[in-house]
Amino acid sequence: MKARPLATSTSAAVVRAARAVVAAGTVLLVAWPATTWASSAGTRHFACSKATSAKVVCRFSTPSGNVRCEWTPSPNNVACVLVASGRAYRLRPTGRAKATHLALRSRGETLPTYQQIVFPQSLSCRDTNTTMTCNQDFGTGFFKLSPKGSRSG
Repeated sequence: MKARPLATSTSAAVVRAARAVVAAGTVLLVAWPATTWASSAGTRHFACSKATSAKVVCRFSTPSGNVRCEWTPSPNNVACVLVASGRAYRLRPTGRAKATHLALRSRGETLPTYQQIVFPQSLSCRDTNTTMTCNQDFGTGFFKLSPKGSRSG
């Protein structure tokens, strides 16, 4: 019998844990891959992960700062803007992403590269150094903001 790779079983465990936390109505940051959790100082940074995070507005950005985002608990939605072009999208737990006007003066918390932040009602965002992708985990709505081309669905 061939053993499954560790990454596969770890991935499934992380997904199950994320669903349980989201069902409880809290905000969760999932690091992907696990080797990116630690910063150079050896401490972990989890954006929007305070005790009150599920009840207060959360602002976060890509490490480069070119995409800035804001999640609001009421109404539950996430909105991001590509600073250079001003292109912005808003996504709710149901429906397609919609173009919007958004002006976020500050970066908010920096989301470490290749991490995913999960919000209540199955909204999540993941990043690279310069790109932010937000989607409905169990729906079809999404948007991607990138210097090389943005899109929504």
